Amino acid sequence: MNPFPIDSFAYGNRLRRVAASEKMLFGAGLVALAIGFKSLALSAVIIATVTAILHLRAGISVRDFWGFLWLPAGFILVGVVPMAIEVVGPTTPGVLGTMTIGPWTLGVTARAAAQAGAILASSFGSVAGTLFLALTTPMVDLTDQLRRWHVPALLVEMMMLVYRFIFVLLETAGAMRTAQEVRLGYSSRARWLRSIGMLTSNLYLRSQRRADLLFTALSCRGYTGELRVLVDPAPWSGVHVAGIVAVLAVLAAFGMVVTA
Repeated sequence: MNPFPIDSFAYGNRLRRVAASEKMLFGAGLVALAIGFKSLALSAVIIATVTAILHLRAGISVRDFWGFLWLPAGFILVGVVPMAIEVVGPTTPGVLGTMTIGPWTLGVTARAAAQAGAILASSFGSVAGTLFLALTTPMVDLTDQLRRWHVPALLVEMMMLVYRFIFVLLETAGAMRTAQEVRLGYSSRARWLRSIGMLTSNLYLRSQRRADLLFTALSCRGYTGELRVLVDPAPWSGVHVAGIVAVLAVLAAFGMVVTA
């Protein structure tokens, strides 16, 4: 079982052979629009656009994409909700609702709600643009393109190693959880809590050990600080670039209309 299924989509989608630079241009453009306009309406259109392109062009189902999209939703909401709440007083303008906790009166004001909504919009729009790139482009294609753009080799190498060590961490966690399930470690609430505690306390140590073994294996094979992978780069397509520019231009025009 693949512990990191997003990698399977990156290698198995129908946009796999499209130039990585084109997909990076489109993904970066979506992120820039989401951050620049901070509009809930535009972010909704961006998410709908990415959903349609992934489903119709890349062959990735709507359910799979939305499953990945909702993964960071909890982190986004945890960060956004407190931004809408502030300490208010009798003279605070634009108070939408209040709640008293001890000596403090907490409330949601129009200004704070607008700020939280802007952050929420830019976050979800940016996640959609990033997921488009992640679901259609393998890491080796990304790092190869970054090398062609003369990005510092140290940064590219760190990306490759961190990406690989994510797999090490997930594989270790999966193996440990399977071993616990075989021993009925999750058969009751008490055992579940005990098993989770043991897993989290030992996960780092075992992952660190596997990472050390991986680095030792690389060193024995002549690793000198740079991993080279054979990549067959796809050429740029004028049709694709024109389509990307057209979609981004339409989204930018829509953003200007809804924020005017």
